[in-house]
Amino acid sequence: MAKRTTHSKELFKNKTLPINFYPPIIIGYNIKTPENIGNIIRLGDNVACKEIIIVSENENARNSKIKRTASSSFDSVKWGFCSVEELKNRIPSDYEWIAIETSSDSVNVYKTNLPEKVAFIVGNEISGIEDELLDNCNRIVHIPLHGVNKSLNVSHSLAIVLFEWQRQNYL
Repeated sequence: MAKRTTHSKELFKNKTLPINFYPPIIIGYNIKTPENIGNIIRLGDNVACKEIIIVSENENARNSKIKRTASSSFDSVKWGFCSVEELKNRIPSDYEWIAIETSSDSVNVYKTNLPEKVAFIVGNEISGIEDELLDNCNRIVHIPLHGVNKSLNVSHSLAIVLFEWQRQNYL
């Protein structure tokens, strides 16, 4: 019997981006864990994102841990750090800001249309996204959870929303 599994590079080698593809921008606000930064970089590479911006006053993150988690994506996607004051100038004016956060005014990600031109924001592992930054967002989305634990890792949340965005706009 022939082997059914194959390497993902082989499976997707002939895939091309849609003609009118608008790559998302990913913003990680005050992410503390190098492994989460690495996971975010890898996810960004998976969806051909335009850029990954880590908003932090501390650029002394442990690059070795970030690189180990990001794997080959570390050098194949544009990413870097900036301050919260610099952030607004880094996002094109025609991109909508969408926060991935649980809040009193968030909407179910599966019951909203996600725009093609988008900057997704995920927040700190403990405190989330500050209200001041949420106020700059066009929309806040949450992922419905039905289990006892009502929280997700930031990179897992980002993965769910990124692939829902991809499904809505490009599949």
